[in-house]
Amino acid sequence: MSESSASGRKLVLSTLLETDHYESLIKDLTCTKCNKYMKPPIYLCVDGHSICGLCYEKSYQCHVCKKEFALIRPQILESLANKMMFPCTNEGCPKHANLSLLEKHIAHCQYRIIKCFMARVYGECIWEGRAGEWMDHCFAEHKEKVTDLPFITVNDKWNGKRTEPVLNYFLLKCYDRIFNVYQIYDKKGGRMMWTVLVNDDQAEKFYFEVDIFLPNVPSKRIVYRRPCKCEKDADFLEHTQNVFIPIENIFSMLDESESINFTVRIGEVENLPLLESPTASESLILLNSDYKEEEE
Repeated sequence: MSESSASGRKLVLSTLLETDHYESLIKDLTCTKCNKYMKPPIYLCVDGHSICGLCYEKSYQCHVCKKEFALIRPQILESLANKMMFPCTNEGCPKHANLSLLEKHIAHCQYRIIKCFMARVYGECIWEGRAGEWMDHCFAEHKEKVTDLPFITVNDKWNGKRTEPVLNYFLLKCYDRIFNVYQIYDKKGGRMMWTVLVNDDQAEKFYFEVDIFLPNVPSKRIVYRRPCKCEKDADFLEHTQNVFIPIENIFSMLDESESINFTVRIGEVENLPLLESPTASESLILLNSDYKEEEE
């Protein structure tokens, strides 16, 4: 297909989606009880008023005419619902898609209204706006918690009285993605956890390192490397590939001001060198030879 014909089809589709006729069809496929798009199964009352499946399960009669529901379903209406390109319900978003794709889109739509997540961790922020504008807000109002570099270094004062599990939350804008860094204190489990989430189905292409250190004491250092996780992973807090460190090890790394110092780095797995199997050390070889001589 040529570029001109493809662009022509997009223009025709765009024009169709903006017609009053198409908007009327969308209205007919919108549940009049919950005001959400209807997808099969769709139900009717005996007078022909339609209702979505979820509302039908919660109702014993039609919410419009108060009559009972019919025993048949509107096959034509259900067929249209499967074929229609529905507009995103977030104001200003130009996206149109079938219902299955639209449900996935809305969850990550850049036009959806959100509250600043920093407020849930640190408090005091009252910002509310479009998801696509949140990073600009963070760079303007939370400069110490965001960076456009692939690493961030933190000096965090230990506070044993904190009850919130999420101690710190950072945003790293690198590799054309946004990486969400969580530091979580599992008080019940007696451990500190770090994990990094990214909105990418191939999150395993990236790794993160947690480097805990004592300033001016190079002999004391804890370094862990783990793969990043996808934001869609519902069980990311229980993931075995998170960084888990016993709290007593954390205490041993507190500096004179009772602060923990650490750096979180993001990298691409493909750029990591492949490590070869270690060879036996000279001391181990000598030790084995001594045992053999004694046996003889």
